[in-house]
Amino acid sequence: MVRIPLLPRLAFTEEKLRGEIATMKYIAEKTTIPIPRLHGYSVTQNNILGLPFMLVEYIEAKPLQGTPLQKLDESKKTHLYSQLANIYVQLFHQLFDRIGALTLDENDGKRIFSSNRPLNVDVNDQEVGGLDICRHLSSKQSFASTIDYIYFIVKLIFNDFYRGRDFIHHRDDAQNYLYSIHMSQSILMEWVKPELNHGPFIPMHGDFRPSNILVDDDFSILSVLDWEWSHTVPGQMFVPPFWLADTGVMGIGSITTIFPDIGEASAFAHAAHEQEYAFYNGKRPWQDLPIAKLWPARHDDLNLFIAHGLLQPHCFGNVYWNRLDSHYYGEDSKERVKAFFDLKIRKSEAHAAEQKCQETKGNPENMRRV
Repeated sequence: MVRIPLLPRLAFTEEKLRGEIATMKYIAEKTTIPIPRLHGYSVTQNNILGLPFMLVEYIEAKPLQGTPLQKLDESKKTHLYSQLANIYVQLFHQLFDRIGALTLDENDGKRIFSSNRPLNVDVNDQEVGGLDICRHLSSKQSFASTIDYIYFIVKLIFNDFYRGRDFIHHRDDAQNYLYSIHMSQSILMEWVKPELNHGPFIPMHGDFRPSNILVDDDFSILSVLDWEWSHTVPGQMFVPPFWLADTGVMGIGSITTIFPDIGEASAFAHAAHEQEYAFYNGKRPWQDLPIAKLWPARHDDLNLFIAHGLLQPHCFGNVYWNRLDSHYYGEDSKERVKAFFDLKIRKSEAHAAEQKCQETKGNPENMRRV
């Protein structure tokens, strides 16, 4: 099967392709995670097709997408969770000293991990949209600490507010969005564990969704697709998938999903503990398993929601208001937001919020809804 990049939707065609190919080479060499065989590729347009391409194995299977996991037979669900957990455990044991991405060498042959930036969907979308996020993320930029990486993600979110074309209903929307970014910064700095700040860092699939997981009728995983946005992440951001409770990321931490989210994450953590216990052939006590230290049997809800907000920066505002604001600052959010923008030192922020509303009123057809 030939895969050709959708060029108008990509800001970094060759870089993305090099990263995906290098990651697939690494996964095939270092793990038993099922992925399509890579038969050939060209990262440039200098070939018979005139386009970059990948020639990969075709897998006869169905995507997990559309399967309501919470309605699955318990035995099938347990079987599926065990395999998903095994994938995570294998990735967990591939450790790196920086936050970045695999790529190909100068001859586009061997995989290397040197100084290649960690691209993701949000970075791509902002660059395609003309938001110039790469002024904060040069092509050789990688990160030696969790705090440095989170600082970049905060810049990414600020950039979305100031340069993006988000659909803002009224001034309160704009103020709440901007307020959430400012107030989350101290939360995030407190959230980072000093003992994990400088790694090691863990490779993570950049788009690990049901649509990229192929299964058979017995829910055995036959292949994991689309490793294009994969990069290493801080240990605290290496968390169970957000969709285990059939929840969209925009709804993570809302009052209607918080208990299913935590419950399924805890069930997944238990499956991961079992897989890692088997990885060590039962020679390490459960309490000493590395992944058990990172993922306790009862998953911490704040850690889970903060991590997923950082992994999906365009949704961080939802996570903040669904789960973080009241926990850290109390219930009087309207008064706090008003007091924030009434401060003299926040004149520029108040003006920016008002300007965002005017942009929406002036060009409603060009806006996108947050």
